[in-house]
Amino acid sequence: MKRIVMTVIAAFLAAGVLTAQEDAASITQRIEVTRQYVPELGEAQKLDFPPRMADTVTLKPDISYAITPTPWKSVFDTEPIAPVAISTAEYRHQRPFYLMLGGGYPAQSRLDFYAAFSTPRDIRAGVYANHVGQWAKLENERGTKEPASWTENGVGLYAGRDFGTRSLDFDIRYGYNYYTTMDKVWTGYMEPENIYYHKVQTSLTFGDAFTDLSRFNYRFGIAGSLWGTVVENPAASAFADFGWKAGRRGAVVVGASFEGAWNDWDTGDWYAALVPVYRLRTDRLSLHVGVKFYYDSFRLSATDCGSHFFVLPKVGVSYELADAFIPYASLDGEIGTGNYLELAGLNPYIHEADIAGPKRAELRGGFRGDAGDVVTYDVYAGYLIGELPYFLKTGETFVPRLAPVNLFYAGAGVGLKLPMGFGLQAGVRYDSYNNAGNFWSGRGGRVGMGIPEFTVTGRASYCYRDRFSVGISVEVLGERRFASLQNLDTAVPATVNLKVDAEYKTGPRFSIFAAGDNLLNRRIYRCLGYPALGANAVAGIRMLF
Repeated sequence: MKRIVMTVIAAFLAAGVLTAQEDAASITQRIEVTRQYVPELGEAQKLDFPPRMADTVTLKPDISYAITPTPWKSVFDTEPIAPVAISTAEYRHQRPFYLMLGGGYPAQSRLDFYAAFSTPRDIRAGVYANHVGQWAKLENERGTKEPASWTENGVGLYAGRDFGTRSLDFDIRYGYNYYTTMDKVWTGYMEPENIYYHKVQTSLTFGDAFTDLSRFNYRFGIAGSLWGTVVENPAASAFADFGWKAGRRGAVVVGASFEGAWNDWDTGDWYAALVPVYRLRTDRLSLHVGVKFYYDSFRLSATDCGSHFFVLPKVGVSYELADAFIPYASLDGEIGTGNYLELAGLNPYIHEADIAGPKRAELRGGFRGDAGDVVTYDVYAGYLIGELPYFLKTGETFVPRLAPVNLFYAGAGVGLKLPMGFGLQAGVRYDSYNNAGNFWSGRGGRVGMGIPEFTVTGRASYCYRDRFSVGISVEVLGERRFASLQNLDTAVPATVNLKVDAEYKTGPRFSIFAAGDNLLNRRIYRCLGYPALGANAVAGIRMLF
């Protein structure tokens, strides 16, 4: 329970760039290199993830306090291909349907719907639909208002069956994303088009849950997709994981994975990885030691192609001197694919182009702990080097590029669980990015990738008997520098975002929620030239039936 609390606090507090520390004994967090993480746009939190009916059952809020991801970090937050996680063994026959319906001002729309079919206990199946949209006009850089609408949508079918301790899971889904471009610049006789694409995805996994390594565990998975304006560009991934006990307190986990995406079956990027890891857990010591072997190959054009072999470390150690003081250190690295689908998750307004795979290595250390489930904290510092993506603004769209980055960072987060249902959380992070060492000469001038020099977050909350909850959150984001052909040294000034959220549950099957965002009506940018909504609110209902 303490580690769960600490993970939740870290996710809220560390300015969107703090990674909750990995429990070295947790096999479920084993070899997270098989699929790139695609961050949500706005509040569309479930569109790129399997439905989580365990959350649905408790009517947990879908609108949550979150920090806008930055490309240098989010592109490497990977997770394995997971089966559809439906924890409904006790509930699905009684309440097989879930609906979240909401809307807001300025015009916004939200929909989540899940329906679980009536099946035997060891079989699960159902359908789901997700939608989020913004339908508004916003002021552009020239001071005039123009449409800034976007929508993300998905429908899917899942099915699974348990075979003793192993499970077989299947998922197929269709998605449609549409984004209105701003600052339209005419070229010749053609008006720039808005951005949209279709995506059909399917996945199949079979194997163990890696929770009991007293016996040999294995899990296999494959996934594929077709995407594009006419659903023509392929992407595929596969993984195989193996784990077994090594000694009284140790375990060995080996993961192999492949991921690639191609444009028109001609150009693209793919990599294969092999990651053996040894894990040891004693009463106080947690240790994992491993190596990541990568082979990366890309062909972006007839002249821009190549392949690389990488060997990266994976080392982590923590020692529990006391519940309230656990020093830790880690050394880790990743490579990723620079294909369009991954980059569009960071900036949906990009031109349909690929880059060579991003890569990073990171040394991190600090100490964390909790005291009596009342105070939880994390203090950390680290150093990161790599080649990471940035987005060069060209008219109304962006062209992805890769550039070297090296930075030192430090931060801290703390959470207090107070009596009578009150809670406080706060976090701060500093990145030494805005210095001469992290600017380089592009074509005609300096460029940046939007890393804020500092971020400060805070939240105060109150919960009454699990029936009513309310919270107020604030985020202070430092100045960010971007890249643009029109303005070669582009800075977005520091800003403050104030949010509130509330939920009232009339019972176990129905709740009413409301949330307000950017209540100070500041000009907050998603990316250069694309502001988020001003002061806005969303409200709706959640129900099980």
